[in-house]
Amino acid sequence: MRRTLTALAVAALALGWTTACEPPPPPASFTVNVAGGMTGDDATPGDGVCETAAGNGVCTLDAAVQEGNALGRADIHVPPATQPYNPSVLTDTTITGNLALFSTWNAAGNIQVQASQVHITTEGMLTLEQAGIRVTGTAVVDGGLTLHRSAFYGWLDISPGGVVTMVNSEGTGFGATEPVPESGAWVTNRGTFISRFSRFDRILGASSAALFHTLDDGATYLGASVAHRNGETSSDCLGTRPVSEGYNSLLGCGLDGPGDVDGSSGIPVNDVPPGAVGCGTAIVVDVNGDPRPSPSSSHPGHCNRGPWEG
Repeated sequence: MRRTLTALAVAALALGWTTACEPPPPPASFTVNVAGGMTGDDATPGDGVCETAAGNGVCTLDAAVQEGNALGRADIHVPPATQPYNPSVLTDTTITGNLALFSTWNAAGNIQVQASQVHITTEGMLTLEQAGIRVTGTAVVDGGLTLHRSAFYGWLDISPGGVVTMVNSEGTGFGATEPVPESGAWVTNRGTFISRFSRFDRILGASSAALFHTLDDGATYLGASVAHRNGETSSDCLGTRPVSEGYNSLLGCGLDGPGDVDGSSGIPVNDVPPGAVGCGTAIVVDVNGDPRPSPSSSHPGHCNRGPWEG
C-alpha cells in the first residue's frame, strides 16, 4: 500500500495535477548561453546570477546547476541540439536542488545534455522537459527524476525511496560506456519506476542487458509502453514482476493488464481507449507535441502505445 500511494503521488506531480495549497514562489530562471561542450563554474553560487566571472554574463550548464543547487530551486533553459554530438556538458553532476531542464525537441538531435555520472541526492529533484540526457556511466537516483517528452541514455540505479517517472519519453542503456551493471538491466530498481506512453531500447550483442531488474522492495509501474528489442529474445524484465496499467508490449515481464501483449511484433498500435493510462485526459500530447489521441488515427479517439502518436 505504501508503495502504491507513493507512485500515485509522484505521478500526480509529474502530470501537473494541483492542490488547493498556495503555489510556491517562482523558481530562479537561467539560460545556458555558451556553445556545446563549454564548461565553467559559477562565480558565486547562490547570488541568483549565472556567470562564470563577475559581470561576464557567461552562463554554462555547470554554473546554472550550481546556482540552482545553492538556491534550492531553478528552471534551466538549455539550447536545442543543432547536431547530435554538441550537447551542453555537465561536469558538476550532483543534484541537491529542485532543478528543471527545458529545451526544444528537434530533428537535429535529441541529446541536449551529456554527463559522465549523475547523482540526484535524497533532497534533489531533476525534471527534463524536451531535454535528452546522455550519461556515459550511471545515474543514481536517491531523490526524484522526471522525464516528459524527453530521453535518457545510460544506466539508471534507483535507490530505496528514489522515484523515476517517464511520460512520452524514451530510455535505453545505449550511450553508456561502462559495463552492464551487476543487476543485468538498464534500470536497477529498488525504489519506484513509473512509465506511461514511453519506449525502451534493448542493447544488442554479448553485452545485452534486460530493461528492468526490480528487486528488494522496489516497484515498477508500466502503462502503454513498448520495448524495441533489436533482435534480442531474452526477457525484458528481471526480478519482481512490474505492475501493469495496461496496453504494454514487453517480452517475458508477466504483464496481465488489459491490452498487454507479451512481445508480439504484430500488436495493434493505436488501440489505447480514451482515458486509459491517461489517454487524452491527463496526457493530451505525444513526444512531438502532437495531439493525443490523433484526430487522423485509423482507430479514432484511441491513443498509440509508446511516445509517438500516429
